[in-house]
Amino acid sequence: MFDRFDHDGRALCDKVFSVIRNAIFLIFAVFLGFEAAAQELPAINGHILPYRTWHHLVMPGDIVTIAAKPDERIVMDGETVGNAWLAPDQAGTHRLEVVNGQGDAIAEVSVFVLEPSANIDARGYLNGYRIGTYPRDTPIGFIKFEDADSDIAVSPSFRLGQFLCKQQPEHFPKYLLVSGTNLERLEYLLADLKSEGLTNADTFFVMSGFRTPAYNTTIGSAKYSRHMYGDAADVYLDVDPRDGVMDDINGDGMITKADADYFFDHALSLFTATDKVKPGGLGSYKANAVHGPFVHVDGRGRPARWGR
Repeated sequence: MFDRFDHDGRALCDKVFSVIRNAIFLIFAVFLGFEAAAQELPAINGHILPYRTWHHLVMPGDIVTIAAKPDERIVMDGETVGNAWLAPDQAGTHRLEVVNGQGDAIAEVSVFVLEPSANIDARGYLNGYRIGTYPRDTPIGFIKFEDADSDIAVSPSFRLGQFLCKQQPEHFPKYLLVSGTNLERLEYLLADLKSEGLTNADTFFVMSGFRTPAYNTTIGSAKYSRHMYGDAADVYLDVDPRDGVMDDINGDGMITKADADYFFDHALSLFTATDKVKPGGLGSYKANAVHGPFVHVDGRGRPARWGR
């Protein structure tokens, strides 16, 4: 009886806290709108968008505040809304646009209402999709992915489907996470490679993005792998030609680990010289019987280097 009382009491406290927090967001939503008036891009929950195409994660029932200029219109799923939007109770994807006075979209944001991790059952499954057990820091929720969701934009150069875990290919919905921190690193790196004339790729090939803890264990990866948090990607360039392996970016006429090392060295030099993106991990990997050479990029928040 006392266990039930404690559980219900905590649930009530959590609900009250959520209501108070959302009320505060609503009160200040109008003021946040003025704070971003001088910014080129709008802000969501106080954070200015890094790109006009981006994404935002929110839990069911939470408030999303959008700070735009006075002459800009905020559109959610085709309907004009105010500076604050209440996320529905069900997980899913919503399309946010900020439109200027001329009717042009100056920002396009995929808003993902997350499926709470509290809904993972005792076997480690979330609506039939195997998640497993996190060794620590279980995420509060996951992006719900339906069969038609592959092309949903999460940044200018990347789409949601690129980061899916390689498990249960026929099962829907699937669940995953993507990290804004790592996407900023990937976008910054890709833009620099293009500006240096090293590639004309529109995106990286993402060999491995999000991994469930269950899948991560199956392939024998690191216990605390950043892939489990959507905060890592194993990538390579594949446009010249598009053949499923790393391009010959060092120009020696062969596809070897030297290409991954060249990629690694360029990324290391770029990330070391800037404070425009947060620090993270870099790893260089050789080919094996399953895949070609590739580079690991993650946004762990501190420098980490290996494989070079």
